[in-house]
Amino acid sequence: MHITPFDTGYPDELRALPAPPNLTLSGPLDHARRVAIVGARSPVEGAKAFAADLAHALARAGVTVISGGALGIDASAHRGAMSAGGATWVISGTGCNHVYPPQHDKLFASIAASDKSRMIWPFDDNVGPSRETFRSRNGVLVALSEVVIVVQARLQSGSRNAATWARSLGRALWVVPPLPWPPYVGSFSGCAAELARGARPLHSIEELFRELRLPFDHVVEGKNAHLPWHRKNQKNANNRTGAQPFPLASDTLSSDEKLVLSNLSQVPKHLDEILETAHLGISSAFTALLTLSMKDVVVEGPDGFYRRKQIK
Repeated sequence: MHITPFDTGYPDELRALPAPPNLTLSGPLDHARRVAIVGARSPVEGAKAFAADLAHALARAGVTVISGGALGIDASAHRGAMSAGGATWVISGTGCNHVYPPQHDKLFASIAASDKSRMIWPFDDNVGPSRETFRSRNGVLVALSEVVIVVQARLQSGSRNAATWARSLGRALWVVPPLPWPPYVGSFSGCAAELARGARPLHSIEELFRELRLPFDHVVEGKNAHLPWHRKNQKNANNRTGAQPFPLASDTLSSDEKLVLSNLSQVPKHLDEILETAHLGISSAFTALLTLSMKDVVVEGPDGFYRRKQIK
């Protein structure tokens, strides 16, 4: 079916785009809550598992999972939602006469045939894949979503383009923080950059559910259900190497990290107070707190409060 911005039933959210596109749909669109999950085309295995578990949990809670149909994180999100018997929407980067990537012909066919899930093509039927269509596709994907979640992204990536759309359209942006050791640092450099720009770190599925006021009892118990995969990997890596969770030598800390740490104690302090006493901008302070948290020096909680971790 085809629908234009002048038709009844056209998604109002798309009218915020600079050029609301005509759509080709595999079926009518409902008004369920929607969350976008995007990320790398060649992700680490843990990131794929986390994306699938997150999508599965959201779908079980009645949320439609939106992604771009790409290899990697996108595909994991689509499959995770469908495994829960829920809904997922593919926002394609081509017209309906193309299947891209071609490896997803069966996945797209099953989504198109679904009673709940949908294929959405925001281009004329014969338009093929290109960098321009993927970037435009990201605008549609974000506009249709309440929240955008980046699971893994390099510094130069389509996922960061989606994050730019999220800021432009005023959508909530969450990012899975990077692992602080090679080879993950490079493959998550886009996540670190988005966190530095003010994106919210996604520490657990439960945290997201509480923010969205979704019932957490819908989450399936599993290895990735409650804590992000990177926390477990960090613990396992420390166990394998016998290393301390973080280096205590002060020369391993940046000047901002030292400044923030000097203003913390084991009594939780709110971010506003840290900003006032450390005399740092919010981006610099937040980046330092994130890094100190990943080094297991600082603990966050309750919401917006930070404290030094007690060393035993």
